[in-house]
Amino acid sequence: MRFPNTLFARTSLTITAALLLFMLFTGFVIFNYILMPVGKQGANDLAALMVLSAKTWVELPPAAREDFQRELRTSHDLRLEPAPPAATIKPLVLHSPYLLFLEEALSTHLGHPVHIQQAGDDPDWHWVIFPVAGKTLYLGVRHGHVGAAPPRAALIILLGASLFILLTTLLVVRRITKPLEALSRGVRRLGSGGHHQPLSENGPTELANLARKFNQLSNEVQQLLDNRTTLLGGISHDLRTPLARLRIAVELLQGKEDAALLQNMRQDLEEMDTLITRTLELARMMQEDEIPTQAVDLEDFLHTLGASYAQEGKALELQLEAPCVFPVNRLILRRILNNLLDNAFHYAGGHKVVLRLQCSSDLVRICVLDQGSGIPQEQIGKVLQPFYRLDPSRNRSTGGSGLGLAIVQQLAQLQGWAVTLENRPSGGLSACIEIPG
Repeated sequence: MRFPNTLFARTSLTITAALLLFMLFTGFVIFNYILMPVGKQGANDLAALMVLSAKTWVELPPAAREDFQRELRTSHDLRLEPAPPAATIKPLVLHSPYLLFLEEALSTHLGHPVHIQQAGDDPDWHWVIFPVAGKTLYLGVRHGHVGAAPPRAALIILLGASLFILLTTLLVVRRITKPLEALSRGVRRLGSGGHHQPLSENGPTELANLARKFNQLSNEVQQLLDNRTTLLGGISHDLRTPLARLRIAVELLQGKEDAALLQNMRQDLEEMDTLITRTLELARMMQEDEIPTQAVDLEDFLHTLGASYAQEGKALELQLEAPCVFPVNRLILRRILNNLLDNAFHYAGGHKVVLRLQCSSDLVRICVLDQGSGIPQEQIGKVLQPFYRLDPSRNRSTGGSGLGLAIVQQLAQLQGWAVTLENRPSGGLSACIEIPG
């Protein structure tokens, strides 16, 4: 029979075996250094009492001997008889440790070997023959005279401790392995693509933290799967429109040349190229593990960024706090701000856009403020999802690709930054990036 190769079985066996070995060692020490010396001392005291009683009886006058015998029986549970018991006595075959100690002590006190006898009619009494002053006395001691039973006590302790150890081990190991079994089932469900059921986050701190981390991981995996589904659905939907227009344009171009139609075809191709480029960019960003940072003068960085928009004739106002040097990844920060600024100018309606920098020792806050129509409050959280557009028609001229803010959100999460979108009381949207130190 093969022992189960489970954590519960192996841990239970290991703990039980270790504790049992410890109990055996403890029992050995107690038996040899406590019970054995106490038993020997008790046997020696009883042997001394028996020898003294026999010698005292011989020296007493005959009239007082019977009273002395009754006193021994009453006070010390000893029987002193000048004649052998009614039944035949014979040497004791099976000795308990205490009787062996008693024989040894009696032999030492009397100076010759002594053997304990047993009467056939009453096996509970053991007899010792005393030759004293020319007389032969028979002194009986009951088996349970002292009440000590070292082997029995050791066996009871061992059995009781074994049962206690077994039950305690099973209880403790079960409490440890039960959450791990639930975690194992959760991992199997997650690996097979099944629906995630959150694990209980109760119990010991370590297991509760493990369950909490697993729940977070499962939610992130589910979110990635949802993003993938949205990504594929968005690509298929957004590519279908320009492909349909191209198909119609090809039919219309047969046998003639139309400059306007060719221009529309070029725009459709550029639209598809932009969509695929941004989709691939988002996929790459989601696979990044670690991105290096360096100290950047944010005031100078934002001046350079603003100059590029000024060259395009766009109204961008800089509101900067100087100096501000902070560790960031220059390329990621530029891509995030480019996306936010492009989005702001798209909805600003020709009005000025403000780029504001607020800097402290442990936090940098960069905000892009526009004067557009803002975002309905119930949709603010949704616009950070891939391919989500405020314009339900999914018209690129009014709604963009639906990836700009999603890329901002993904890049910020990779860096541990926070993205906040808020409608401004004066009108427009405030899009901020918070960079902790």
